[in-house]
Amino acid sequence: MHLIFSLIVFFLCLASFVVKAGSPDINIQGLSSAQESNVRSFLALAAEQCTTPKWRVEKLFKQADTDIDKALRALGYYHEKINKKLSFTDDCWEVKFIVSAGDPVIVKQLKVQIIGEAEQHLVLKRILANLPLKQGDVLNHAAYEKIKQSLHSWMLEKGYLQAKWITKSLQVYVEKKQAEISLVMDSGPRHRFGKVTITQEVLAPHFVQRYQLIKEGDYYASKRLAKTYNALANSIYYSHAEIKPAMDHIENTIVPIDIVLTPAKIHDFSIGLGYGTDIGPLGNFGYLNRRLNKQGHHFSFGAEASEILSSVESAYIIPFAHSRHDHISIGVGYKYEQPDTFESQEAKFSVQYQHVYNNGWKQTLFVDVSYEQFTISKEENRTTLLVPGVRWEYTKMNDRQRPTDGYHFNFSVAGTAETLISDVAFIQSTLEGKYIYGLPWRARLVTRAKVGATLTSNFSRLPPSYRFYAGGMETIRGYAYKELGPKDRDAEVVGGNFLTVVSAEYEQFITESWGIAAFIDAGNAFNTDDVSLKLGAGVGIRWVSPIGPLRLDFAVPLNEAHDKFQIYFAAGVQL
Repeated sequence: MHLIFSLIVFFLCLASFVVKAGSPDINIQGLSSAQESNVRSFLALAAEQCTTPKWRVEKLFKQADTDIDKALRALGYYHEKINKKLSFTDDCWEVKFIVSAGDPVIVKQLKVQIIGEAEQHLVLKRILANLPLKQGDVLNHAAYEKIKQSLHSWMLEKGYLQAKWITKSLQVYVEKKQAEISLVMDSGPRHRFGKVTITQEVLAPHFVQRYQLIKEGDYYASKRLAKTYNALANSIYYSHAEIKPAMDHIENTIVPIDIVLTPAKIHDFSIGLGYGTDIGPLGNFGYLNRRLNKQGHHFSFGAEASEILSSVESAYIIPFAHSRHDHISIGVGYKYEQPDTFESQEAKFSVQYQHVYNNGWKQTLFVDVSYEQFTISKEENRTTLLVPGVRWEYTKMNDRQRPTDGYHFNFSVAGTAETLISDVAFIQSTLEGKYIYGLPWRARLVTRAKVGATLTSNFSRLPPSYRFYAGGMETIRGYAYKELGPKDRDAEVVGGNFLTVVSAEYEQFITESWGIAAFIDAGNAFNTDDVSLKLGAGVGIRWVSPIGPLRLDFAVPLNEAHDKFQIYFAAGVQL
């Protein structure tokens, strides 16, 4: 335990040292926080390090007056006074600025007017009533540019493709400390979508329309074009999508749309050797047939083999023509699993219906029929189950490589009654959440929690696939895969009816691509009469590679375990 906490402290100190080492002291006094922040962003000197040559530091120090003047003018302050001092030490340098921003320039007159068809648009009226700059405000050049950009972008988005500025002026009277703004735009007529021509031959025309979010006669909207492009480009059927508004063929404000689709290859094979964090060396093979027919049916097959976990699964997917997200999946699979705590062979047949709501929530209704033969604590058993259930998922993130703001939610319920098919009755529910929060200095906090509960008529007949275990990358690092859980009278782990896991991880990136992390995980699988908390902690390396995020973790158990440490490797976003 002492070792792991020493490692955590060492890595955090290293992160702090790397972030801060080699940075000179640039002291700016006399300004508000907003003014100081803008000055630092304009100040070329702020980008230099202790190792910067003396001649360059002195050159940029002389330039600092101009940099500060530009920064304050952008915020409406044209009468600043600057006192500055530069000094060198043996291993670095430091600079001090004492700045008085002076009186600001005030917007004496602000005229923003839209003429033409858009003049009476209710949304536009609300935009004009809530401009980021108003008469009597301190002049802010960024706000002025934002007004111009946002109005022009709104016009193009809403189909006013001929919108143009008639008047666009900003007059600053420095001596009077006043500014006058005049912005007048002619929106021109509002355009509509014309005929949509889709060029492709691999799928039925009515099926391709599931991706088409634009309709002839609707008002032109650039967001709809973008959403249509994303839907087509992200589908498995096409390798490239091109959407071209025919601007040269506009007649009476009608804009024809041409869509050209390049089909992806039908067959896709993958084969590889790798290393699974919890299951060791593994080999895998995959096959995808993207187009079994013109209705978009497709087929997938996958196989993985390792010492602890091997599986074979296939699925036939039938998409719905009226919705680009909805589909029915019919699958069969076989899984062999042999961690230290049990041995299991499972054959499964599954039917799933997936629906994605407009707000982004994904709902999956499923029915699984499984036959599982298993050995736990030297006791052999066989169970047949017919299990219906439902699962809801939602994910949101601000970046697909390394999100600094994002969360994931997953809730599921499944169960069965003891019938002619099912050998044991049970109901099971799991709730999982993950949250990522960005911190200063390229750091972030990564948290996750998972709880699960099972009620059953006969726990001894419940197969391992429906029991809760802990230990491994996705539960408690520092312990072997599914090592933890309630034990029987022979001290053999048999799994539990309940699961609780929480985790917190601090991640500090040192460069744009490389970072380090320190984490602690807690929880366990348990029964109501056998509750014990297990802790694991460790440190890790993070790399945002060209193929995606990669993580390497070293973790130790803080309670009794089979091994003194575990090493984990994982790929993908932590949501």
